[in-house]
Amino acid sequence: MVTPTRSRTHHGFFVLLRRLRRPLVVLILAYAVAILGFVLLPGQTPDGRPWRMDFLHAVYFVSFLGSTIGLGEIPYPFTPLQRLWGIVTIYLTVVAWLYSFGALLTVLQDPQLKRQWLANRFENAVRRLREPFYLLCGYDEAGRRVTRELALDGAQVVVVEQDVSRVESVDVDDHALPVLALEGDASDPQALLMAGLTHPQCRGVMALTGSDSVNTKVALTAKLLAPTVPVMAVAHDHEWHPRMAATGAAVLINPFDVLAQRVVIALKTPSLHVVYEALTAQRTTVMAPLMDMRVGRWVIAGWGPMARALRHRLLRLGVEVFLIDLALDDGCDPQHSLLGDPTDPKVLRRAKLDQAQVLVAAMDDDLANLAVVMAARQMAPHVFVVAHQLQRRNTPAFRAMKVDLLVARHYLVASEVLRHTRAPLLERFLSLAGQEDEPWAAGLLAQLRRDVGDAVLESWGMTIAPEETPSVCQALARGEPVSLRRFLRRVDLDAREDDSARAVTLLLVRADAPYLLPHWDTLLLPGDTLLLAGCAEARTRLRGLAHTRGLAPLEGLG
Repeated sequence: MVTPTRSRTHHGFFVLLRRLRRPLVVLILAYAVAILGFVLLPGQTPDGRPWRMDFLHAVYFVSFLGSTIGLGEIPYPFTPLQRLWGIVTIYLTVVAWLYSFGALLTVLQDPQLKRQWLANRFENAVRRLREPFYLLCGYDEAGRRVTRELALDGAQVVVVEQDVSRVESVDVDDHALPVLALEGDASDPQALLMAGLTHPQCRGVMALTGSDSVNTKVALTAKLLAPTVPVMAVAHDHEWHPRMAATGAAVLINPFDVLAQRVVIALKTPSLHVVYEALTAQRTTVMAPLMDMRVGRWVIAGWGPMARALRHRLLRLGVEVFLIDLALDDGCDPQHSLLGDPTDPKVLRRAKLDQAQVLVAAMDDDLANLAVVMAARQMAPHVFVVAHQLQRRNTPAFRAMKVDLLVARHYLVASEVLRHTRAPLLERFLSLAGQEDEPWAAGLLAQLRRDVGDAVLESWGMTIAPEETPSVCQALARGEPVSLRRFLRRVDLDAREDDSARAVTLLLVRADAPYLLPHWDTLLLPGDTLLLAGCAEARTRLRGLAHTRGLAPLEGLG
């Protein structure tokens, strides 16, 4: 847990010295008075001659006398007056040391000084990073998911979070890699600089705070201070979209637009929706059943950003949308809206919920959404229920209600961030696949189920280039044809016939021209980029073979 400093030279050691100014002055004065007394007081040698202690002997004697060691009177036995001054010196220096130690302990317990030291340590740790890392602003549920998944992929993450409890939870979460965390305001440019915004190994900035204003400031700061670093920013309100776009953010994520897009896919091509979820969500397989989501009549409880995004996309599909909320604006059609409390069963009955195919509980309160779902289950058991969940702790309650589609904002944000981070070509593939019909999507789903099975589906990209696939490039340089069949079959050389550790090529990009689901006999060329999907084992083996082992022989591979 650290707080940003105002300058690199603003070190905690100098702050400590400034806080201990008075105790140090007291300690120095006590020793100065004690030494001066021994220098001025007259002494006597054993033969009766007068003698005065010199400065060196006075410093030496007071130094060990202050620690009450008591090595004896030097260099001659003291006179009664010198012994009396020695007693004064003992009490004077001991009291000065007790006061100084007490002040030191008080200063060391000061939270501000502790944060200052931790800030310096954090800044030094970021400066020593030698591996590529992502700068993540905001460590809520979405940030926690993104950090965990990126750490599992071997990518380092530096976190900037204003909430102290969230910063402290970074170490408790026990990620696969150490995560550096800074307690600071992400809208402060100095905090971003300390977190490595201009570091040569910074590969991207993720603005995932819960504030659209802060996310916009992060994107603007990155644009001004590190224009070559790509920024992914989250915008919950459409009013902030133009401002974020003006900052030059490479990726703009609106979780409600993401939800609306997935709903449209589920309505038009249900099979593609299963593939979409398996490719973008964490720990999901293609064995999920098709969504029983119908066009029909939709009742949306609530009139917030989620409801607005859904209504906009559904109306374009010709879906009948009926709105219920206590605060509807002039843009709502009175014939397709009702002013009232959606948690009231009487209001739901007036909205003719029993005639609807889908109910969307889109209010900005988990308890209110649970109340709507409970009333809907009693009134219309057949209705397909979509519920908006805001807090993770309420997951057991939503599961107990058996919600058909649970929408967690942080889950959507994390999925989109990981999708753009892990496989940049996935966005292009999903855009092209969305233009296909249901039979095509059903064929893709059947292929994935056959080749991947019930394993968690992962997507990754590979480029036919010497630094990434040297074995393929060596074969091409020798004039050997390398087909997708030959390239991908290597994953299964050591597998049994029924082993599902295989990969499917979703997209091939050649000279910026995309090819969906290329045939196995397609010959690879230098510069080709592949988007593949498969289980984690296939991903690991394929990448390892591309680096460490030559291609399988042509015989028997077809």
